[in-house]
Amino acid sequence: MKTITITVALSCSLLLQGCAPSSYKLSKPQPSPNAYEATAQTNQQKIQVIDQRSDKSAPFTSGILPSALMYEGTVLKQVEFLEAHLAEEFAARDLPITLGEGENKLEILRFNMRNHRTNGFTPFITFTMLKGKLETTKGSYPVAVYVKRGKVPVWSFDEIIEPTLNEPMSLVVKELSAKINQQLMGGKLSDEKTQTLIDSIKGAGVKANYLDVYELGFSNNPIALPYLRELVKSEDEYLRLAAISSLGNMKDDASVQLLIDLYEGTGSWSDRAMALKALGDIGNTVSYSYLQKQNEVLQSDGSKEGLWNREIIQLYL
Repeated sequence: MKTITITVALSCSLLLQGCAPSSYKLSKPQPSPNAYEATAQTNQQKIQVIDQRSDKSAPFTSGILPSALMYEGTVLKQVEFLEAHLAEEFAARDLPITLGEGENKLEILRFNMRNHRTNGFTPFITFTMLKGKLETTKGSYPVAVYVKRGKVPVWSFDEIIEPTLNEPMSLVVKELSAKINQQLMGGKLSDEKTQTLIDSIKGAGVKANYLDVYELGFSNNPIALPYLRELVKSEDEYLRLAAISSLGNMKDDASVQLLIDLYEGTGSWSDRAMALKALGDIGNTVSYSYLQKQNEVLQSDGSKEGLWNREIIQLYL
C-alpha cells in the first residue's frame, strides 16, 4: 500500500509539472502608446526608488512550479527592472517625472510573483504583487499592484510566457506609473482618446483585449467610469478582472458598494479577490475600514482562498 501511495504521488507530481522549465526569459515591456494631456502641474518632479524589501535575497518567483525569471541575460533584478521601465513609461506618457534623488521617494516594500496549478489539465496561474509607499511633499500614499493571470499550456510551457509572465510584469510598471501620476501630476488621457478606447472595446465585445480595459483604467479620465462599471458584468473573466481592478485604479468612490457586493457575492474567487484589490486602491474611510474588518475575519480562515485574500489585503494595511 505504501508503494502504491508513493507511486501515485509521484505520478501526480509529474503530471502537474509536465515539461515545465527551470527558468523563463522575460521580454522588454512596451511603453504605453497613449500620452496624457498637458496638466497644470508642469514642474519637473524627481522620484528616488528605494528598495525596502525585507526579503531581498528571496527568489522572485515561488509556488507549485519552482522557476527563475531571466531578463537581458541574467536573473531578474526586480527593482532595477522597475526603475528602468518606469522611466520609459513616464516618458511615453509625456510626464515630467524623472528618477533620481529628490523630494519624492518610492519605497518598494514587496515585489514578487507566486504561481499555482491544481493539476496537469488546469491553468498555470500567476499572482504578481507589489507593495510600496510613495512619499511626496503633499503626503504619504500606499501604492500596490496585484495581477492574476492564467493559461493552460497545451503544447508546451512556452505558451505561458506571454500571458502569465510578460503581461503581468508590464502591467505592474504601467499601473505603478499611473498611480504615481495621480498623486504627483494629475495627468489624464484626453476625452477624445478615452472615448476612442471605449468604442474600440465595445466594438470587439467579449473578444476585446483585456489590456485595453486596463489602459482605460490608467486613463485617469472619469468619463471611463460608467463603461468600466458595465464591464464588471462581462462574460469574459479577464475583461471583468481588468474592469474591477480599474475601478480601484481610478479611485472611484461611487463604486465602493458595488465592490463590496462583489466580494460578498457568489462569483468566482478571482472576481471577489480583485474586488478586495480595488477597495484597497480606492482607500477611502469606508473601503479601508472594510478591509480591516475582512482581515480580522480571515485570520481564522486557513483555506487556500482565505490565505490568498489576506495576502491581498496586507498589500494595503
